[in-house]
Amino acid sequence: MSTLPARATVTRGGLWARASGKRNFLRWAPCVTAVAFTLLYTVFSLTQWYRWDVPSWDNAIFTQLLQSYSAGQPPVVNIKGHGFNLLGDHFHPLLAVLAPVYWLFPSALTLLIIQDVLLGISVGIVTWCAARALSPAPAAAIGVAYGLSFGLQGAVAVQFHEISLAVPLLALSMCALRERRWLAAAMWGAPVALIKEDLGMTVAALGAVMFAHAFRPAARVSRRLLNRVYEPVAGPEPGAQAASSAGEFSTALSRTAQQPAVLGALLMLWGVGLSLLAVWVVLPGLNPNDSFAYADKLDVAGILRDPAGAVISLFVPEQKLGTWLLTLVAGAIIAVRSPLVLIALPTLAWRMLSPNHGYWGSGWHYNAVIMPIIFIALVDAVVRLRASGGGTGLRNVLAKSGPLAALVAALVVATQQPLAQLVTGEAWREDPRAGVKHATVQAVPEGASVATDLTLINGLVSRADVHWVGNPGDPAPEYVVVDREGGTWGEDPPQDVAAYAEELYEERYVTVRDEANIILVERESP
Repeated sequence: MSTLPARATVTRGGLWARASGKRNFLRWAPCVTAVAFTLLYTVFSLTQWYRWDVPSWDNAIFTQLLQSYSAGQPPVVNIKGHGFNLLGDHFHPLLAVLAPVYWLFPSALTLLIIQDVLLGISVGIVTWCAARALSPAPAAAIGVAYGLSFGLQGAVAVQFHEISLAVPLLALSMCALRERRWLAAAMWGAPVALIKEDLGMTVAALGAVMFAHAFRPAARVSRRLLNRVYEPVAGPEPGAQAASSAGEFSTALSRTAQQPAVLGALLMLWGVGLSLLAVWVVLPGLNPNDSFAYADKLDVAGILRDPAGAVISLFVPEQKLGTWLLTLVAGAIIAVRSPLVLIALPTLAWRMLSPNHGYWGSGWHYNAVIMPIIFIALVDAVVRLRASGGGTGLRNVLAKSGPLAALVAALVVATQQPLAQLVTGEAWREDPRAGVKHATVQAVPEGASVATDLTLINGLVSRADVHWVGNPGDPAPEYVVVDREGGTWGEDPPQDVAAYAEELYEERYVTVRDEANIILVERESP
């Protein structure tokens, strides 16, 4: 029989039960959230696919890229221009790791599913990170809030982009950084610089936070030792005490700072170096115009001439301010309590400083890479507030309410986000021209060259050699497809598509199909 008092036995059993419950939560919660959100994103993507919803040509562009990689060839993307090497547009060599998946499942739909899986995996990682630091309820709240976040929903809605590969890597790196697993943080973070040219600066920011953290313990030791040197105490001579303190400081510095300092410095060099290499060497070297195609998206000289104006332009016009506010609200505002949130600044800064208003808003895929940073910073902020709050006071209240506030904010914002279509019926509405679109795609022989607008581009790209209709310098394709009702043409679509194609390509074309304003013309044999 136990000699422990009854109350102690109950307390011990309660602690064991809580520990066991946390272990169980750690085992199943990340998997459940990852699978649930992967399925949710996939359902949305499938509804897009069967509605023939094509937000842009990007998914087809990346499909051609993976086609080339899976065939063991350079990433030539004819949609951008005949023989165009896509590494001359954006720097994303790491996308080659996805080629085997496309080789097994050669379809533009494959890319949508790949992105859904990658983003779903990131939900599991963020949930896992939260569960390791917090109790089940707040951890689950943060995981669900992250899965519903506007950045991830925007990325799913605009279909595949290269940043989807960066999101789970950033989540893994941020989680490791929060837990001071320096080598893991560096190893997961370093490949992110190979996914897009601007993400090298994000990797550099990660390294800078790691580097700065390395010297915080040494700084505290320094302050403590300096106080000991200058306070009059009985004992050795001041000179001997100073020498002893200096030795103690050196020991503390080498013990606490060596690994994160070295790894942080290497990440900064790696990130900045790759971004500069991409922008100044690789992208101009592979671009047919011998220049970086997006050089006009950021006026660095103008920023240096007027730094005060640049700071103001980070927040105006109001579209920029709205994105800042949404980002703050996503992290329940208290995420700014964590220094990890600084890693999001390079991405936000270049976007807001760009004259291109397309980068300023909360839509599209540009905010996806910010989301794992914000939500793991939220986890870190909650832990910090709890540690400094002593169990009472405002800090403790913020720590307890933060995860729930993030979930509530995500649910409110989600009512205006793409996934909300799944409960309104809009996503399930059948395209009345779906049969015509399918028949037109099937009418183009496999392997044939075809110039098309946006409407059928995803359907054609996996079976034919697709070009963008009207690209200057393209050879005359065997087929041309035009959708007069498509968004490509605005209010002035070509009425006589055969004559339009003849004017473009200086070849004779005849109409093969003309139904529901979708016209397919074929080049006449000589």
